[in-house]
Formats: sequence, C-alpha cells, structure tokens
Amino acid sequence: MLKQRIITGVILGVVVVGTILFADTFWNSILFAGVLFAATRELLALTIRVSYLPAVLISALFVTLFWWSLELVNPLLIYWQSLAGLVLWTLIAFALLAYRYNGNWSLLPRVLMLGVGLDLLWICVHDLVYLHATYGGELLLYLFSLVWIADIGAYFSGRKFGKHKLAPAISPGKTWEGLFGGLLANLVWIIAVYQFSSGWDLGLAQFLVISLATSLISVVGDLFESILKREAGVKDSGKLLPGHGGVMDRIDSVIAAAPVFVGGIFIAGAM
Repeated sequence: MLKQRIITGVILGVVVVGTILFADTFWNSILFAGVLFAATRELLALTIRVSYLPAVLISALFVTLFWWSLELVNPLLIYWQSLAGLVLWTLIAFALLAYRYNGNWSLLPRVLMLGVGLDLLWICVHDLVYLHATYGGELLLYLFSLVWIADIGAYFSGRKFGKHKLAPAISPGKTWEGLFGGLLANLVWIIAVYQFSSGWDLGLAQFLVISLATSLISVVGDLFESILKREAGVKDSGKLLPGHGGVMDRIDSVIAAAPVFVGGIFIAGAM
C-alpha cells in the first residue's frame, strides 16, 4: 500500500508540477478540466449518489460549460467569484462547529451539498487558470505548496505531539497540535519564499497574512470533504488514484485555498 501510494504520488507530482511550470495556460486549462471532470463525478456519488453513466454525462456537461466560460474570464469576474468563495468557506468553517453526524441525510441536504460543492469547484478551477495566465506557474505552484506543506507539517507534528482532537465528530485523526505544526512549517516556508522571490508585488505583512490564511482555510476544505464522505459512509471519495483514493481526496484543500489566496491578492491590490 505504501509503495503504491509513493508511486502514484511521484507520478502525480511530476505531471502537476511539470504542467504548471513548463506548459502554457492552455495545457494547464486542460489539466484542470480533467480534474474538474473527475471531481464532479465523485461529488455526485458522495451527495445524490447517481449511477455511473448519468454521473459521467453530468460531469461532461459541467466541464463543457467550464471550457466555454474561459472565454468570459476577466479580472472583475475572478474578483467577485473569489470573494464569493472566501465568504462561502468562512461560513463553512463556522458551520463545522455545529456539525453532528446524521448518516441518513434526506435528498434536500444532499442536493444542497452538491450545489455548494459544484460552486466551489467552479470557483477553484477558474482561479487556478486565471492565476497561471496572470502570473505564470511559479505563483500557482506556491499556492499548491502552501497546501502540501500544511498537510505534511500537520501529519508529522500530529503523530509526534497530537493529543487534543481538532474535530472529533468529523475527522478523529486531526489534532490541534497537527494544525499548529502545519502552520508553523508554512510560516518558515512563507518567509523563505518571500526572501528568495519578488514577493509578487506584495509587502511582507500582506504576503504573510494571505499565505497563512490560505494555509488555515485549506484545513476547512479537508474537513468539509470528510463530512461528505462520512455522511456517504465511505472512506475515500473514489478509487481513481491507487493508494490515495479519489481526486477529491487530493484536491479538497486546494478547493478551499484557491479563492482565499486569489481573493487576498486582489484585496491587497496586487492584481
């Protein structure tokens, strides 16, 4: 299992990092469209639980709309979409505090979760494409690195020091010690990146606030997907990625991080 997980992780890393850094925005859009298709199909299975063929057709339609919408993308649209995403994720963060396991959601809350999930996916992929088109691959890769380092830091600090549960009703394995460990690891990374980069026209204080907020909200994305899986009675969102589960399992944190990161840059006046 570990060997399979490592092999899949290496392949994913090469494809994602290579495309972000060395391919133009057109090819990055194709990559994100493929991710959107897989994530939409998994989201349909987690919420309204449609069968395979309808899920594929709905996902294909959603991706087609996304591809068509790229012609309409402009700074004002991305600005308002990112702010909407930021507000939605803030509301979700507060809603997590009130969550209690049900295990038998009726159709209405499942449809609601599907709608929210599709909105958040839509905002995320638009933000990723726009970020690459505007700043190139380095800033986009930096966004991904904030999520990855927060996850790695939380994993090791949680294993070493974890005692106090962060959200036992949602994800019993997560701890406050893990959360703070991930934020601390990212703090070191953020300062290092700022010192050895242009800072992308942001002051140090702005860079720190945006990056730490992005790191923090990425945890909310992880917990939100955990609720969907818990209510659906599954361990993983899918089986597409051997050793890793589904695509949603790998991008749940990025879905939350993208609008906060892009929205923060807009608010700071750097876009």
